[in-house]
Amino acid sequence: MYYEQFFRTALAGIDRSQIMPTTIQIGQVILLISFLVAVYESYIRGGDVRMLGTAGVKYVTLGLVLSVYATAFRDINSMFNAFADFIASTTNGGDIFQNWMSDLSAVYQQDGNQKLLDLIMGGTAALIGVLPILVGYIVYPLTYVAFCFFYSFYGAVLYVLGPLVIALLPAFGLGSLARVYIVNLMAFHFWGVIYAVLGALMAAVNLSSVQDVLNAGDFVGGFVGIGESLLLGIASIFYSISIAAIPFLANRIVHGEAFGTIANILISKIPLMSMVKR
Repeated sequence: MYYEQFFRTALAGIDRSQIMPTTIQIGQVILLISFLVAVYESYIRGGDVRMLGTAGVKYVTLGLVLSVYATAFRDINSMFNAFADFIASTTNGGDIFQNWMSDLSAVYQQDGNQKLLDLIMGGTAALIGVLPILVGYIVYPLTYVAFCFFYSFYGAVLYVLGPLVIALLPAFGLGSLARVYIVNLMAFHFWGVIYAVLGALMAAVNLSSVQDVLNAGDFVGGFVGIGESLLLGIASIFYSISIAAIPFLANRIVHGEAFGTIANILISKIPLMSMVKR
């Protein structure tokens, strides 16, 4: 999938620089300081051997993790990507959302300019009929590109700062930061899985391509009888919302808050819904 390729390119660019060796070295220094603090705490508590042994195990384990950090991060990412690719491959549709964008581009090249002319010449009636089409054609590509970009941006931040945060795990009072990092790492990798599940859903209900929607003549049982371009615009808007909701879904699933996720997203993230709620 494209977002996977884009992220791999970003990781390769980061590895070609001197960012990661320096970050890992700083992480190792933080880990050593954390271990020395744990030893001191064990001493002032009357020689707590159990506490000292626990700190030693954590130090050795995390030291090994930092020594193979780049490989370990890529292995975790590859594992989740393989699962997402498996879900996508079972639908025989591949990256359905990227294919939809390609189909939209082809449709726009056929009659997009005419729709713009209708909007200019047709007044209010044309505005009502054509505006959803233009919104769908513009918002969907922007949403898809934003998803790919922020997937890579979020992943790059986790990749670069990971050694610094992981090294805090043995530190008294700061280990929660490392646990929060692990939660965020899981949420990030669930982006791709949910993306694949949404694509599989669209393929399962025969809405994975522009031609499928046009053949159905409606969208999820609604909007029957409207023009083809307007139907595609509405479908694109719904797909845009679905893609934009993926980060919030992933975060709530990891935190065990899946119930009511969609309603919370609509109320808290869309200003119009917030106004209605008030």
